[in-house]
Amino acid sequence: MNRAKILFLSTRPQFFPAIVVAVMVGASEAWRETRAFHWRPFLLTLLAAVLYHAGMNVANDYFDFLNGADNASSSGLPPFTGGSRFIQNGLMTPGGTLGLAIFLLLAGSAVGVYLALESSRLLLLIGFIGLFTGFFYSAPPLFFAGRGLGEVIVGADFGALTVLGAHLVQTGTVSLPAFMASLPMSFFIAGILYINEFPDFEADRAAGKRNLVVRLGPQRGRYAIIFIVSGAYLSIIAGVAVRALPPTSLLALLSVFFSAPAVAGLMKNHEGGKALVPAIKSIILAHLSTGLLLTASNLL
Repeated sequence: MNRAKILFLSTRPQFFPAIVVAVMVGASEAWRETRAFHWRPFLLTLLAAVLYHAGMNVANDYFDFLNGADNASSSGLPPFTGGSRFIQNGLMTPGGTLGLAIFLLLAGSAVGVYLALESSRLLLLIGFIGLFTGFFYSAPPLFFAGRGLGEVIVGADFGALTVLGAHLVQTGTVSLPAFMASLPMSFFIAGILYINEFPDFEADRAAGKRNLVVRLGPQRGRYAIIFIVSGAYLSIIAGVAVRALPPTSLLALLSVFFSAPAVAGLMKNHEGGKALVPAIKSIILAHLSTGLLLTASNLL
């Protein structure tokens, strides 16, 4: 495998659609409100978001190597859980991994600052919050993922902040409809992380990574997915009820055809193992389909 391919794959690009669809939701909501769309800022927003996402993924690999979570993982389900394992497999050094993470985050920040100067200084605050919480998701001394805050941080960063940021770039403002549109994306991205924590339960517990699954245990923790998925759908219904979202947003409820199997799969296979893979795929599809349906509802 050549060096460029190793560096690219170390960013875990298979997860980039999660950030892309959140940007699409924010930009499409901006179009619904203003009937104006700006392609160049949209593409730059995508670039900044993907660079941030890539940098966070690589940083997570580095810090999970330091705290031993990925080193201890023997029951992960690649490529979904357990990190890229490029350090463990000798494809990258720890120093090289950290250097790549810093480069990607700085590059994303540079694009973000440019967009802020073109649109609104408020984007600097949104970007700083996302960078700070995303980096310290796994980095000491804050280590949010080990304090039971990881799910909230990921939900906010890859849901609300991303949608609001994309909307802000297009309009120069944030709005209640944009916030309401961000909530289902926040719930579902948190749900993806949550289900992915079950196969890594033993490794995370051994490394002191006290996420919600470690705190609750797989037996009790499996029921939380019901509340996470319900929160996504209730936020859509609430948005329509208060007229922040258009009635066509109810189309996004169709993603239940993916989320229901995800919930059922976790209920049955909460101990992890390959039997959990269909549930992980289903929650990913629920997130993506919800975002695409919300985007389509805005365009309608």
